[in-house]
Amino acid sequence: MSRSLVIARVGRKSLHRCWTDVGRPREWDLYLCPFEDIGPQDDLNCYIGDVIPGPKWTGLTKLLNAWPGWRDYDQIWLPDDDILARQDDITAMFGVGRALDFHLFAPALHEASHYAHFIAMRNTSFFARQVGFVEIMIPCFRRTVLEELLPTFALSATGWGFGLDAAWPKILNYEHIGIIDGVSVVHTRPVGGFKDADLRRRVMQESDGILAKFACEQRLITFAGIGPDLREISLSPEALLVELVRGWEYLFDGCPEALRWLYEQQRCLFSDSPYPMSGLPTNPGSRSKSGS
Repeated sequence: MSRSLVIARVGRKSLHRCWTDVGRPREWDLYLCPFEDIGPQDDLNCYIGDVIPGPKWTGLTKLLNAWPGWRDYDQIWLPDDDILARQDDITAMFGVGRALDFHLFAPALHEASHYAHFIAMRNTSFFARQVGFVEIMIPCFRRTVLEELLPTFALSATGWGFGLDAAWPKILNYEHIGIIDGVSVVHTRPVGGFKDADLRRRVMQESDGILAKFACEQRLITFAGIGPDLREISLSPEALLVELVRGWEYLFDGCPEALRWLYEQQRCLFSDSPYPMSGLPTNPGSRSKSGS
């Protein structure tokens, strides 16, 4: 059995079939948690659970509480079903996350992606980054951390999960959290769309409640950059900001506001900042390693 597992909420139009190379050996296992009937998937060499209707986090909450099999793995990736990724990229993501001792992490979003948060986009200055936020779109968890965070899933009664990705880093003290720029995937659908105004109101109200419960907010901060040798690059907060700007230059033509957002987030790391760290660690990688 593999040490790594992908669990995906999928339907008939989901992109999970592009994640595997049929006929090639795979270093990770795939568990499909369908929200509708998806028909036979025999060629994918995967597990298929019972149909659980509803949004992503509704189904994942029910599955993870009912099926103990995921506890046999040491890494679990929970991607959205509209993610375009290759088998080798997923393998690399697991390997880098393990090598860097990331407990909550994600591959970066490729430049062609629809996105909501600039921090999730690939930064060309770095191979990986220590960050304060990993979006609910594509989070990967160390198994012990997923066990710790699983009770929070139930806080999303709507099943959309908004607010959980702000709470998780706070619970983890903003440590061992990363984005892997050297491994990118494509998010293929626009984000943030709600056809039902009442649903949007309930989702946003639920998100506000989660943030209030954990006294947290989205901290779209990069604490440190990591090179292709998997070593942290020694940079002052100001020099780090410069490299982040260089690495995200492709974003600014289409969204110049991203430059201001980036500065407002990173300035809390400056020694003369009027904005305190609010409990963020000065060395995010300082917490002792936990076992798998």
